[in-house]
Amino acid sequence: MATSTTRRKSRRRAPAPERWPGRGPGWGQSGPTQTELKRERLWQSLIEDGWRAEIIGGRIIVSPSTKRRHAQLVHRVQLQLFEFAIDKGWEFYQNWAVHIPPHRGDKRIPDLLIAPPDSPEFDDNQAYGDGTILAVEITSCDNRDDDLKVKPAEYARAGVPLMLIVDEFAEPRTVTLLSDPRDGEYRSMTKVDEGEQLKLPEPFGIALDTGPIFL
Repeated sequence: MATSTTRRKSRRRAPAPERWPGRGPGWGQSGPTQTELKRERLWQSLIEDGWRAEIIGGRIIVSPSTKRRHAQLVHRVQLQLFEFAIDKGWEFYQNWAVHIPPHRGDKRIPDLLIAPPDSPEFDDNQAYGDGTILAVEITSCDNRDDDLKVKPAEYARAGVPLMLIVDEFAEPRTVTLLSDPRDGEYRSMTKVDEGEQLKLPEPFGIALDTGPIFL
């Protein structure tokens, strides 16, 4: 009995769509210019030596080392968000910068940054803001004006969806949530006093208890 075999044509699977289409290294194919490269190397050397350095307007800005109280406030915010973020598969960063457009080398380091593990990178040292979830800043007595006015404009320009500002120097102490970044500014602001609850919108959908933050 003669038998015949039928060859099945293998179907090629279409590649999975990119989650962050059109995103590549922010420096472009040619990489940084010599001036940018020199500045990046100096910035990197400061970071490796333990300094908190950022690049704003093409200038390297070195901030004082973090005080214990400052670190405590960051920790207490993180404690309330930790289990929820872990369930979502998000990651916490305390020394990863956010790229601030329009200058290619400008970058800010939030006190706390939450982002998914596959969020797009400008390069290894900095994230694209619109791929992150939340940036947290704790005000400092020596640069409170930057925390309240300058940094929100920068993070909005970067497209960071949510920004949280913990202000221990306000009377009474406050926690402010900024959201809906458009055209270089946040269009929505919610501010609560110490002890009140602050509702975080989706993708959180939870309330932050501000009282324990300031203990």
